[in-house]
Amino acid sequence: MTDTAKPAYRVLARKYRPNTFSELIGQDALVRTLGNALLLGRLAHAFVLTGVRGIGKTSTARLLAKGLNCIGADGNGDATLEPCGQCEPCKSIAAGRHVDVLEIDAASHTGVDDAREIIEGVGYRPVSARYKIYIIDEVHMMSKSAFNALLKTLEEPPDAVKFIFATTEIRKVPVTILSRCQRYDLRRVPAAMLAGHLGMICQRESIAADEDALTAIARAAEGSVRDALSLLDQAAAMTADKLTNDMVADMLGRPGRRESQTVLMAALAGDAPSALAAFNIAYSRGAEPEMLVTDLLDLIHLASMQAAGGSDDALIESEREMIADLAESGIARLGRAWQLLLKGHGELGQAPNPAAACEMLIIRLAHTAHMPTPGELMQKLSKTSLPSPPSVSPALAPPAPSAPVSSATAAPSADTGSIDTGPSMPTSLAEIVALAETNGEMLLAARIRNHVKLVSLKPGNLKIGFVGAAPDQLAGDIARYLSQWTGQRWLVSLSESGGSQTLAEEQRDADEKLRDTIASEPLIVQILDIFPGASIDEIKNPEPTDAAVMLVDDNGLLEAEQNNDDEEEMSG
Repeated sequence: MTDTAKPAYRVLARKYRPNTFSELIGQDALVRTLGNALLLGRLAHAFVLTGVRGIGKTSTARLLAKGLNCIGADGNGDATLEPCGQCEPCKSIAAGRHVDVLEIDAASHTGVDDAREIIEGVGYRPVSARYKIYIIDEVHMMSKSAFNALLKTLEEPPDAVKFIFATTEIRKVPVTILSRCQRYDLRRVPAAMLAGHLGMICQRESIAADEDALTAIARAAEGSVRDALSLLDQAAAMTADKLTNDMVADMLGRPGRRESQTVLMAALAGDAPSALAAFNIAYSRGAEPEMLVTDLLDLIHLASMQAAGGSDDALIESEREMIADLAESGIARLGRAWQLLLKGHGELGQAPNPAAACEMLIIRLAHTAHMPTPGELMQKLSKTSLPSPPSVSPALAPPAPSAPVSSATAAPSADTGSIDTGPSMPTSLAEIVALAETNGEMLLAARIRNHVKLVSLKPGNLKIGFVGAAPDQLAGDIARYLSQWTGQRWLVSLSESGGSQTLAEEQRDADEKLRDTIASEPLIVQILDIFPGASIDEIKNPEPTDAAVMLVDDNGLLEAEQNNDDEEEMSG
């Protein structure tokens, strides 16, 4: 009975593994460097290839092994970057059976004994090839002892031996190993280039595919050629060789590009119901909320790049008009949307219901769409300069620190030439606080400011009352330090009645009156109307020529500032 079984299917990732360096996509710098090294005769004895999964590290190692050992179709060729694929070394290396090209999986050969076998084999000349080549894949999996055993051999191998290491975790490879190798960082393949590569394979495999579908696969692969080919294989099987964008989106568990566009355009227009309806349609079709937010971030990034004057070569034709419309929103609005989406993307992983978290994110995005940007806010506000702060009466103004008081004799007056009669006596509680601060007694000054109210004050005689949890020894401390600073004996007595507020209470009342006065200014009233729920949080430098008012609302910070030159600056 004749065996009519069909040969086993070979997946696209294996079938379309590059056979020459010209078929290796996205690694032009590596190919150019190796080509020049061969041309100039400066080929190193050890290489380390690093990069993310599926971008061609092992394929590059095999191609390099073929090129170094290729003898050409006529048997007289030299080492080349374009192996013929017809000579015996090329065929046997491609089939993985060449005796002088040893491909070792470091994940299963991690010990020092495996390194010892390599060292022993290095001492023998190649059997039939030009070079004996050791390809060690995932070299970072080797143990520290195995690395140490290789150091001497790797530094000074025989002329006919080459080492090629491949790894996705370059940081785990000891620097002593890296310093003995030439390092090549393989790059992620751009999505546009990867989509073109998939299109070429679809033509060869007679797979009908929409451009949008191939672009979606290329983006999902994140620069990995192997991932892209595996996804293409899966999509072709699911859609019976007729790839459409919607079917690919279903397979990937992400919304279709048009659905993402609809959600974003509606949200940025402030139309929350339409944006939520588009999200619910995508979610009902199996799209993951995280994938939707990732798509929205990608669209915002593309629009921001175009708004900033970047190239639009990476855009597919069906997206150009939509991205151009988004770019007209301006960098400020796009940047604000980016920040909201980026923060929301992190919240999805913490939320008990990711779909609900995504809906809340869309609502926030639609709500902020109506909010003005700082530039638009400046246009809405009056073009007149910010008002000068209202004059503050001496009773409301914070006490100014008095000039430093010294126990030393003051200089004689320039007008009268009279002799100084000694340090001046404090005439208010504020001057006593200033005197304490001048002499470095900050704790005493703070206690007087917060716990002491003045009843009467005469030279050498101070009557006070206590407020709050004042220390028992505070009166004695005040008397002792005043006597020391002024050179005169002081008597400090306590009174149960009488007295005004403490300095801290007076300052709080003054701040509150100043806050109410500023809040009634027309410009501040207009700002508070534009930002509902905002309030005056802080008043900085309440002086006639330099003032700033801090306004805070739930969505951020808005600061209106006026300097001496009447310049206006608004940030939010």
